[in-house]
Amino acid sequence: MFDGKPIEGLSEMSNHTEERVAQQDLEIARLRAELEKYQSASKGANDGLWDWDFRKNEPFVSQPWKSMLGIKETDVVDMHELWKELLHPDDKEIALQAFKNFITGRTTSYYQEFRMRHTDGSYKWILSKAQAVRGEDGKAIRVSGSHTDITERKSVTDALRKSEQKYRNLFQNSLVAMFRCKVDDGKVIEANDKFLELLQVSDLDDYPVGFDMFVHEREKKHLLQMLAINGYIDNIELQVKTATGARIWVSYSAVIYPEEQIIECILKDISQTKENLLELQKVNFELDSFVYHASHDLRSPLRSILGLIDLYRLESDEKVRLECIEKIEGSVKRLDDLVMELLSISRNDRVNDPHIDVNLMVEINHSISSYYNASNTDGLEIITKVSQRIPFKSDLTRVRIILNNLISNAIKYRSFHKERTFISIEATVTKKELVLKVEDNGEGIEESKLPHIFDMFYRATEKSEGSGLGLYIVKKVADKLDAEITVDSVELEGTTFTVTIPNTHK
Repeated sequence: MFDGKPIEGLSEMSNHTEERVAQQDLEIARLRAELEKYQSASKGANDGLWDWDFRKNEPFVSQPWKSMLGIKETDVVDMHELWKELLHPDDKEIALQAFKNFITGRTTSYYQEFRMRHTDGSYKWILSKAQAVRGEDGKAIRVSGSHTDITERKSVTDALRKSEQKYRNLFQNSLVAMFRCKVDDGKVIEANDKFLELLQVSDLDDYPVGFDMFVHEREKKHLLQMLAINGYIDNIELQVKTATGARIWVSYSAVIYPEEQIIECILKDISQTKENLLELQKVNFELDSFVYHASHDLRSPLRSILGLIDLYRLESDEKVRLECIEKIEGSVKRLDDLVMELLSISRNDRVNDPHIDVNLMVEINHSISSYYNASNTDGLEIITKVSQRIPFKSDLTRVRIILNNLISNAIKYRSFHKERTFISIEATVTKKELVLKVEDNGEGIEESKLPHIFDMFYRATEKSEGSGLGLYIVKKVADKLDAEITVDSVELEGTTFTVTIPNTHK
């Protein structure tokens, strides 16, 4: 509190006029009377009083002041050393300097908080206030003040501060988007970093009101109505708009505080979950469609075979019986083709072969040879152009599936009514990718059917004798290779398929 050394100027008090001394004595007497009055009134209270006459070096502390620190009533308190000794090490320097500034006149008011050690070893938070009687030089000749135990208040304040800090940390570091907005206009007044990231907001000041994130006006009205009735919303799934206009799926929760007219909201990004759900629904639909069509396409040639066998048994004409055998053979081939296609689908989903170097000229010629003699190819012109000056590496099995399906389709659906029919197969390899184009001037595809040609069991023409799985398989295989496939077709003029496959050669 004070180091006990004589304060400069005290020795010069004899030079002051008797009138000045008398006035000071009257002021000190008044303070002493007030001190004695408050000392009596403060017994049992949290306020401890103290007084220090520097001229006579007479320090005084009240009984509540002693009780506050566990000091016995009979113990003599040495204000010179005890105050400094009981101060908390972290508070000592600041507290002593503040008191020194006050008694030397550098500051005119004194209001300090610090910790003092209780006799049980704990520390009490003390609020210290004082007033001074000063000499002509502005330095204190007597100081009177009070100590108030504010430990409990400090504990509550610290608890609130820690709770607020904990809430603030949870708010800012949450893995879900959180924000607060006004009830009347939806203006966002506070948001965490996850909110800014989720809704792609660069500056909250430039962000429109929170209600503008809703895609549909009816959803906003419905949610506000639920908040007004129930006071909260719990995990409602809906789409919202980001600051860039993109739409994302979120789980929306909120609570309203009517007195503050504030809504606190939580947004959890469920876009991936929604995509997975939609994908699962698509898979289930495809599975149902697969079972229905596959069973139908499997039974159809089997029933045909059974019927032809019965006819063969009843027929004695060798020519008719030979036709039955040929038709049975055709049904068996269709059945075998279907089984092979189903196996291709299964294998594509389960197996990933290592990527190897692919000789495109060899593979294209092999595909042409496999299907050229299996169909009527009279007058069909096949043009191949392969530019492969650098190695091309990929999944050979999947590349073959793409080549076989596209080339066989071009051969099967050629036009028999044009003077010149052709198929053009062009392959260009770069370090980045293979661009494969298969073009024909055959029957083409009706424009309305183009969006569906890659669907399972879809037949783009009534003339099709296939299962409707060929292009579906091509698309599934292309997806596995991270390839892109496009089609350009005009009915009765021709079709061009373009497949871009990444080159994995390093």
